[in-house]
Amino acid sequence: MTTAKFMGAGALASALALAACGGAPEADADGDGTITQAEAEAVLANSDLTISPGEWENTVEFVDIKFDESQLPEEARGMVGPMLDAMRGQKNTTKSCVTEEEAKEPAAEMFSGSDAADCEYSKFQFAGGTIDMAMTCTDPNSGVAKITNTGTYDETSYAMEMDISMEGSEMGAMSISAKSNGKRVGDCTG
Repeated sequence: MTTAKFMGAGALASALALAACGGAPEADADGDGTITQAEAEAVLANSDLTISPGEWENTVEFVDIKFDESQLPEEARGMVGPMLDAMRGQKNTTKSCVTEEEAKEPAAEMFSGSDAADCEYSKFQFAGGTIDMAMTCTDPNSGVAKITNTGTYDETSYAMEMDISMEGSEMGAMSISAKSNGKRVGDCTG
């Protein structure tokens, strides 16, 4: 499901990038009203706060998923709704190893849903243990997603709420509310 690409944006990015942004310079460096990927990367590159390297456990929970079933082909109606209903409340936990280098210099492209996605930020604020971010990502395969992330972070954990509004996908318009949490659970193994 293409939605997972956008969901992975917040979850995976959090472990590597949330804490890296405290006290960062103004994100819209050229003052044109939008924050490009390059400007977001510059914010992270100029940050002096790093996260703890090691093994991170990341959990994403789908709180709510809404979509207009009338946008689906008739043969798919009645099948997708129950599938999405089953996803509500579902938690997906993954583990990832954050190296010393990644912890020192997180990459802003981890906020986009896939390498093919083109993202522009309207808000990119990280300071004092809080995050407030809004972006629009366009992916040639999945359509347009408007994503907001708000939450808290420190060097060993994060908690975030995400709202995603998608248009132009095969399933028509869709909105997703999710929670993402992560914590460092120890040293990397193997």
